[in-house]
Amino acid sequence: MKTEEIVQNYQIKLLKIIFKEIDNLMTKKENADINTHKLAENGDSVRTSAYWKSVGNAEFYIKEIYQKLSALAEIDRLFHWSDRLHQEQLKFVSKYPKVMEKYRQTNIAGQ
Repeated sequence: MKTEEIVQNYQIKLLKIIFKEIDNLMTKKENADINTHKLAENGDSVRTSAYWKSVGNAEFYIKEIYQKLSALAEIDRLFHWSDRLHQEQLKFVSKYPKVMEKYRQTNIAGQ
C-alpha cells in the first residue's frame, strides 16, 4: 500500500487528531498571551524569566499551530476535504470553528 492510499484510508481520523491538536494549541497560546499580559502590567515583570517564558511559549505554540495547519492543507490538497464539509463524516469540523477560521485566514490551503 502506498503512503497516499494509507493517508486516504485514514484521512478522517487524521483530520480529527489534527483539529483537536490545533484547538488545544490555540487554547495554550491564548493562556500564554494572557499570562504575558498580566506580567507586563507591572513594568518590572517584563524583566523576569516568567515573562520571557510566557513569550517563548506563545511563540512555540504559534509555530506548532502553523505546522499542523500545513498538514491540514496538504491533506486538503490531496483529497479536497474542505470541499466536502457537508458530508456526515466531516461534521466534527463544526466543533472547531476557531480552527477552521484560522485555516481559512492563513490561506495555506490556497498554496
